[in-house]
Amino acid sequence: MRIQRLVYLALIPAIVVYVWAAVGFDFCQDDAYISFRYVANYLNGDGLVFNIGERVEGFTNFGWVVYLLFLGGLGLNYILGSKITGIALGVATIVVTTLIARLFFDNRLKWLSLIPVYLIAFNFSFAYWSQAGLETSAFVFMATLSLYLFLIRHYLLVAVLTLVVLIRPEGVLVAVILVMIEVIVHRQRPVFTLTCGAVALVLLLPYLLFKMIYYGSILPNPFYAKAGFDLDQVVNGLEYTARFFKHYAYYPAALLISLFYWRKLSDEMKATWLFTCLFTVYIVLIGGDVLKVHRFFLPILAPASVLVTLSIYLVLARLKDKVIYLLSFLLAIGLLGITYAVPRDFITYYEHMEKGLTHKFRHLARQMKQSDPSNFSVALSTIGIFSYELIGHRVIDMLGLTDSTIARHPEPAIEGIESTWRERRHNSRYVLELAPDYVIFSTGQKPSAPAERVLMLYRQFLDAYRVVSWHYRPNIPGVPEGDIPVFKRMRPLESPFLPTVPMTFVQYYRTGLDLLDAGDHVRSQQYLQKALQVGGDPPYPYLVYKTVFNHFRFGEVEIGRRLLNEIIARDSLVCEPHADLYIYEYATGNREKAMVHRRWIENLAPWQLPRFDSLAERMANRTDR
Repeated sequence: MRIQRLVYLALIPAIVVYVWAAVGFDFCQDDAYISFRYVANYLNGDGLVFNIGERVEGFTNFGWVVYLLFLGGLGLNYILGSKITGIALGVATIVVTTLIARLFFDNRLKWLSLIPVYLIAFNFSFAYWSQAGLETSAFVFMATLSLYLFLIRHYLLVAVLTLVVLIRPEGVLVAVILVMIEVIVHRQRPVFTLTCGAVALVLLLPYLLFKMIYYGSILPNPFYAKAGFDLDQVVNGLEYTARFFKHYAYYPAALLISLFYWRKLSDEMKATWLFTCLFTVYIVLIGGDVLKVHRFFLPILAPASVLVTLSIYLVLARLKDKVIYLLSFLLAIGLLGITYAVPRDFITYYEHMEKGLTHKFRHLARQMKQSDPSNFSVALSTIGIFSYELIGHRVIDMLGLTDSTIARHPEPAIEGIESTWRERRHNSRYVLELAPDYVIFSTGQKPSAPAERVLMLYRQFLDAYRVVSWHYRPNIPGVPEGDIPVFKRMRPLESPFLPTVPMTFVQYYRTGLDLLDAGDHVRSQQYLQKALQVGGDPPYPYLVYKTVFNHFRFGEVEIGRRLLNEIIARDSLVCEPHADLYIYEYATGNREKAMVHRRWIENLAPWQLPRFDSLAERMANRTDR
């Protein structure tokens, strides 16, 4: 009994390490703010909606949203509550992992049950997602608890299956996998799991009825936005899985070793092995996750870590107990080193990127509200924190996650789209019919997502939207200062909306901008010229404007200056050439011409004037010297 208490006390350092790692990340994933916007709208009396008046279930974590509503209804900070709850459920997952491990190792080897606990505690991918504001930690805990209750044949599994389905639709997969395991391992009718699943289904009927009445569908809208199956999806899933196995190579090794000793495994061990493998197959088939840092593999972290410990024991089983403990301890130290060191740069990189993204879009949303007091609408592909900052404004998700028209009635696929984005559904005609006041691309002026690239095939977009920008001065190390460009509707949109611009124009334009950013000005100019040749007349002003950068780099200042004047002669609503010419004319003493351009800036983007005035003064002082 004393040794058992010591084993449980040994959990405390593991929990401390995990909590320290989770608290150290301290950010919210951008996608979490989609759920937060639903919660905010409901608490404001506008219903469980993303856009007021539009009943679309644009989230896949109903139970988690209800929990956040409960926190908000009590007057608590539901964003902070989501982070604290996530960390707490991570601790609970560590405890359940101990319970599973104790099923595998008897009293003689009870200390081995600590190895999987520490493998999870030192797994910073787990800590990363626990505090990110999403339902990930809740789903991981419920999935792990489901496996444990299945292994001990406890009918509390009914309640847990109900909760795991409420938290994420993949909870149904957990139930299906448990049914399959009972058939495969026990070679009998899956009475236990089917009974638990059937009762859970009955308990879920009010939830399903609510979805049908309120949203008109049992499946959440993101299912329609993402649904599909092809070879590329499987390839993506294999790449996603390979990256996880590369960072934590002992997991696939444990699966292989356990399979080698299959006949020696108990039914509980076989069930744990099958749970891990079947869930992995699912991850491959759905193409992995758009978000990085191994989120989809976290539900099998506990069983996989237990299998690692089991594999160590199986290999060392013929040795004396003291030798087993010594070698297991040494191997565990090595595995913990791998767990911490190998994926560290990968995790910290994406943490840095996520912090930069959310900080940037929060800044942009607040600046736009400050500059434009109207109830403007925005269409964009990265809707998380931006939409949360714009509660009450209509935000059009160009990927269709929160828009049923785009998700269920996408445009036909257009050949020639080259994009690394997984979300390929779009309906640019529908977006233009809504005539959003602003359109924001995920990578500035460059069209990246398929929805953004297809939008540029419409002449109405190219003619009606002009770029305005807000300056961004981040306080995050390594994130550069600069302008955030936004497309603003400057002219009315006229139907019919037809994609008349060739896709080659978009591809050449995007490639030219990529090369320009990379500093390859010669090749950039070649691609931009190709885009000019196929883009039609009049030329897209921003395409011409980007060639100016290359001319300046080539030392062809007069050509660049002439092109700037030609751009605004064709279209005076293009702000950037006015800014460049204002600074240039002011610095060279042509104050009268400079004031003409300044007045245009004051009309188009008055919030930028103080910065441009400062730049003009600085350039003038340099010229005087």
